[in-house]
Amino acid sequence: MSKTAFALGLRAQRTGYPEAVQQLKLQTQKLLGLADDVTISVTELSCREPGCPDVETVVAILREGEKPSIAKVHRSIPEVTPDELKAAFELALPKTLGRQS
Repeated sequence: MSKTAFALGLRAQRTGYPEAVQQLKLQTQKLLGLADDVTISVTELSCREPGCPDVETVVAILREGEKPSIAKVHRSIPEVTPDELKAAFELALPKTLGRQS
């Protein structure tokens, strides 16, 4: 793959990523008590600008007619732990998670 492709955000599929993405989606669904028809997007972003993390996993909850709910963890997708995911959503949705406790 060319350097240009990497600059555009395209990258070769890495081992374990599809499984890790699916696991994060399931953990998010369970953590937030989401219905099966709610869309959960898991994306890994890279940054080469000063002051931003090298890599960040973004988990977004997408519901029709609503603003997305977004949680961010400064790790690659396979490295995100359930505790980190929960902490990220506690910052993003404190009232929602507070009611479930």
